[in-house]
Amino acid sequence: MMDTVSDLAGRARQLGVAGDFGAAHALIDQAMRLADNDAAGLARCAIERGRLYNSAGQKDAARPLFEEAWRLAREARAHALAADAAHMIAIAGTLGDAIEWTAIGLAYVDDHPEAEAWRGPLLNNLGWSWFDAGRYEDALPVFEQAAEVRHSRGQARELRIARYAVIRTLRALGRLEDARRLAEDVAGAAAADGEAAPYIHEELAECHAGLGDRQRARIDARHALAVLGNDAVFADREPRRLARLRELAG
Repeated sequence: MMDTVSDLAGRARQLGVAGDFGAAHALIDQAMRLADNDAAGLARCAIERGRLYNSAGQKDAARPLFEEAWRLAREARAHALAADAAHMIAIAGTLGDAIEWTAIGLAYVDDHPEAEAWRGPLLNNLGWSWFDAGRYEDALPVFEQAAEVRHSRGQARELRIARYAVIRTLRALGRLEDARRLAEDVAGAAAADGEAAPYIHEELAECHAGLGDRQRARIDARHALAVLGNDAVFADREPRRLARLRELAG
């Protein structure tokens, strides 16, 4: 069966996540030839090539591609692609860009229900932009709004991820008891669904440690390590967090 632009772009994204950028760009080249003059296909190619550059730390190369995708997708009335492009511009830029382009993206979603699935990701990424800037008080209501979006749609897995962001921000604000209570709820729901939820247990370990309960911190740290201790990507990207979990686990 012949590959489509969407197939090739999707495979390119997977290769990018794995760090094989050369092979991923080659697939995007192939997809662009297949797209020819189709605006929606070219928008998809621009977004995915931009993601590759962004993942490789080449934000200056990524930004123009996301802007081109924003233009092409709106021209093609490919509303979900346009919202995706807006959300990537927000990610690739400064905090000011994140604020501006999240607002643009949310307004676009309001006007185009076909793009509604991007409301949660737009809010999530804005929350992390505030968080990374140390603006935890600004991050918290955005994360709470993102969690409400997931809750209203009955998206259990996405809701757990959204609530993790709320928990992490509550802990950053020093609201350890609030963070612990929410994390216990989320961990319980995850266990009922057969999910390990290692990042939630990491937060619980930190909350218990901060509240002076080293025994419970040790238990949750060991739950987290049962998964994260065997995760090569986590070990490579988060060596300090891994060392901290091992310290808490005793």
